[in-house]
This record gives sequence, structure tokens and C-alpha cells, in this order.
Amino acid sequence: MISDLGDLKYEERLKRLGLQSLEDRRKRGDLLETYKTLNGKNDVDVERWFDFVRDRHSRDTRSHEANFLIAEKTRLDVRKNFFKNRITNDWNSLPMEIRTAGSTNSFKNNYDDYLRYINM
Repeated sequence: MISDLGDLKYEERLKRLGLQSLEDRRKRGDLLETYKTLNGKNDVDVERWFDFVRDRHSRDTRSHEANFLIAEKTRLDVRKNFFKNRITNDWNSLPMEIRTAGSTNSFKNNYDDYLRYINM
């Protein structure tokens, strides 16, 4: 608790302190884990965790070229919140330069720069 900011709204306090919301920090963590998984930095079988557009069809479309992830079709809300379904849209919406970063640190730096750019 910071005594001078107690009467401000949550968003205004975050802005004054230069902090991200909990939701934004969680999204960053999910995208970071996705990056590490897709680039072999986690001990996870990528083919069992994720479905890719390239696996579904061989037509040379923009989504095929970018190798987008595909969310699992779900009926229940509980499955919609599983990791691979939760991150699919966020991952696919990232620019290619961020998704293909050379290292984990460059991914984090590029993602943070991207957030600053879109929040201007």
C-alpha cells in the first residue's frame, strides 16, 4: 500500500507507478511459456500440446505461412480456459518478429516494447 495513492482507482495507481495489471502479467507469463515450449526450451512434446495450421492443410495461406496455433473446439467453459486454448488468440495476434525471437530475453524485450507501443 502506498499512502499517497490510496484514493485513486486501480488503473490510475498502476499508471502512476509504471506497473502492469495482474491480468497483463499473467498473459505475459503465458506467452513466455508458449515461446519456450515452441522453441524446445521446456521438456514438453509440442505436437501433443499444440495444433498448428500447417498440420491441418497444405494450402499456402497467410495463416499457413505464419504457422498459427489452432484452438481446440470446446463445448464446456472449463476447457476454454485450458492453457492451449487460452493463449491461442494472443499468440496468433503477436507480430512475427516477436514470435520468432532468437532468445527468451529478446522475446521478453520485444514483447514489452510491443506493449508500450500499442498502449501509447
